[in-house]
Amino acid sequence: MPDIEDGKVRSELLLQHKAFIGECHIFDGSSLLLPHKLLLPKTELVSLLKNQVVKLTIEFISELSPNSPDCLRYYNILFRRILKQMNLKQVGRNYYNKQEATEFFDHKLVIWPGYVTSILEYETSITLCADVNHKLLRMQTAYDLITGLRDPQTRKEDVEQVSKELIGSIVFTLYNNKTYRVDAINWEDNPRTKFKKSGGAEITFVDYYREQYNTEVTDLTQPLLISKGKWKKSQQDTPHKPIMLVPELCYLTGLSDKMRKDYRVMRDLALHMRLDPERRQHELRKLMNTIQTNREVQRELQLWDLKFDTNFVSFSGRILKEVRIFQGRRAFDSHPQFADWSRETRSGPLLNVKSLDHWLILYPTRNYGAASSLVQSLRKVTPTMGIAMREAKMLEVSDTVQSYTTVLENHVSSKTQMVLCVLSSEKKDLYDGIKQYLCVKCPIPSQCVVARTLDKPQTLMTIATKIAQQMNCKMGGALWKVETGLQNAMFIGIDCFHDTVNRRKSIAGFVSSINQELTQCTPVYRAEVGCCAAAFTLKAL
Repeated sequence: MPDIEDGKVRSELLLQHKAFIGECHIFDGSSLLLPHKLLLPKTELVSLLKNQVVKLTIEFISELSPNSPDCLRYYNILFRRILKQMNLKQVGRNYYNKQEATEFFDHKLVIWPGYVTSILEYETSITLCADVNHKLLRMQTAYDLITGLRDPQTRKEDVEQVSKELIGSIVFTLYNNKTYRVDAINWEDNPRTKFKKSGGAEITFVDYYREQYNTEVTDLTQPLLISKGKWKKSQQDTPHKPIMLVPELCYLTGLSDKMRKDYRVMRDLALHMRLDPERRQHELRKLMNTIQTNREVQRELQLWDLKFDTNFVSFSGRILKEVRIFQGRRAFDSHPQFADWSRETRSGPLLNVKSLDHWLILYPTRNYGAASSLVQSLRKVTPTMGIAMREAKMLEVSDTVQSYTTVLENHVSSKTQMVLCVLSSEKKDLYDGIKQYLCVKCPIPSQCVVARTLDKPQTLMTIATKIAQQMNCKMGGALWKVETGLQNAMFIGIDCFHDTVNRRKSIAGFVSSINQELTQCTPVYRAEVGCCAAAFTLKAL
């Protein structure tokens, strides 16, 4: 008393009585685990918070056995403490080794190696489940991105483009090892703007970072980034005080679209981040060896009489039997080692064919050649598949969402089976706008293809084959089937989408197979749910 919400402050208040509760304790902000009972079932203590008296009440609730499920939560808190003692830095939920960072100066990227850990009870014992994880940071701040989008003539930022690049992205601040989601940009304020500290005193952002983190802000005219902070379902109706961030101190995380398209970047990252089983095992052994040899860690574990096995849990695996793939009257193996049977599918009719009688092709004027090449290639590959394809209606468009939707409004009819859109680039807003129109406002199966992928004559036939297969599936056909040996089985897929922009809705998507051959599915249903999981009642078909 009074009530204090900040878990870190609550821990500091309790630690003022370390001599009383003992060095061996685990506190999660509200519950305290001790290896011994206190003298009284209810104890009241007094702590000081900036000369304010705060009363702490500790009340005995229960005694837990080492295997109690409630103990698992405390074991995980203890293990996070151990990771900190090993000088690993917490970023989000996971811990990373900044000292072993790998820098890619050519790509302006940094990788911090780290671990995902969880202590859980599996079958007959309590185990540590661990995996190798990586944090990908860019050697580019939000400030670098903003200045890079300045007009060289006017020296003014392209506000719309900066917002498009930054809003929704995750930034990382080195001064406190935290990540924030950028929800908006405040162009009115700058680092010289004053704000109120928790004690009520006013201070500028420049002075705050200098005093609190010994960090200097150099550009005093840059805007501020706004983050609404972490969102919890239980607090969705509670007004959140936004967090203001200085772009100069915010490093960008993850990969940009340009980086994802760069083969050299993806190849170099894969060498460090995609670990084969041997390398993964080596890294996890290194973690366990550090735990076994670190004196501070061992002292912490001995206080609780805990220790970790030096070996991995071993168990017998199983290999599923190889299944055969049936396409029309033909059957072939799936090559489980490679999981690729695309070559075998090209030389025969599909399992269930849909004829392509009424369809449209939309293309930008300058990409007429690519659209024509695609049509010619489709004419060559569809007869082998058994697809009867009539001439498509070819329609020119300009390179905007409005142009595509206007042309569609004028030419789509109730007979239209498929719309194929050739796109001049991979602009996400163009693709999203077309798909939204053809999925929501005018529901028709559609296929989009970027003109650049049609420019290579040596791969055009392969691409045309893939496009024809996708269109056949989207119209309700089937490429092949597998014999699973299961009778009256339904395969179900459920996923949950959480709206991180409006921070209120969660939407569950549901789809299931509806025939014995597992080649037909229900439409994708969605339901707004108020929690992270959605329950569905299924009736027998």
